[in-house]
Amino acid sequence: MEISERFWSVPLERLKQGYDYEARDEAYICLVCGASYVDGIVYPHEGQLLEARRMVRQHLAEAHGDMLSYLLSLDKKVTGLTDLQKELIASFASGLSDAEIVKQAGSGSTSTIRNHRFAMKERAKQARLYLAIMELLEKGDAAGPRFVQVHRTATQVDERYALTEEEYEALIRKYFPDGPEGRLSGFPRKEKRKLAILRHICRRFERQRRYTEQEVNALLRAVFLEDHVTLRRYLIEYGFMDRTDDCSAYWMKS
Repeated sequence: MEISERFWSVPLERLKQGYDYEARDEAYICLVCGASYVDGIVYPHEGQLLEARRMVRQHLAEAHGDMLSYLLSLDKKVTGLTDLQKELIASFASGLSDAEIVKQAGSGSTSTIRNHRFAMKERAKQARLYLAIMELLEKGDAAGPRFVQVHRTATQVDERYALTEEEYEALIRKYFPDGPEGRLSGFPRKEKRKLAILRHICRRFERQRRYTEQEVNALLRAVFLEDHVTLRRYLIEYGFMDRTDDCSAYWMKS
């Protein structure tokens, strides 16, 4: 299971803890980056020996911080939270009182902060009901289409992402006639098709690795010799890939 799919499909409790357990591989998996720690193996860490579960927790704390901070760092198109709401949630989580938050912000009133608290709690109630409704719907809608998961770093989520797994597989067969690991026959103009192709190309890159521009170009030329620059540009524009300002390093976004 891809890390993006796992992120969206795990139960809420596991999402909050930041890692999942894969019974097939007997491994604990970080939901942020996909780092895996096999159960039964002892991992050395700063003079200590940690079991897999403790190691994945240590990894989360050191590499990504607490899970609340990571979730708040996601784009508002994914979380549905405004920048103000994110700031308030972070302040609430740090234990600040309403008066302290007002003082820190330098504006507003305690009644305004209190109203924000109330509105968020009401929204949480609605979200719980909506989640329950959708889970019940999925149980009774087994024949419904299965959609390809939206990657967390998408720059804009809209109808382009309404792509079923069946449509995705058909597009890969069409644009990679020599097989999924073969060359791209041509880069499509339609946005939904572009997204499918870019998503597939991402699999040729390693997570948690930094590439030079030359390495990225070489990988993309192996996919589409005719115009690797276009592929690189779209991977960045659509939020699959990021790079440093001086283009000295490229990496796949978590």
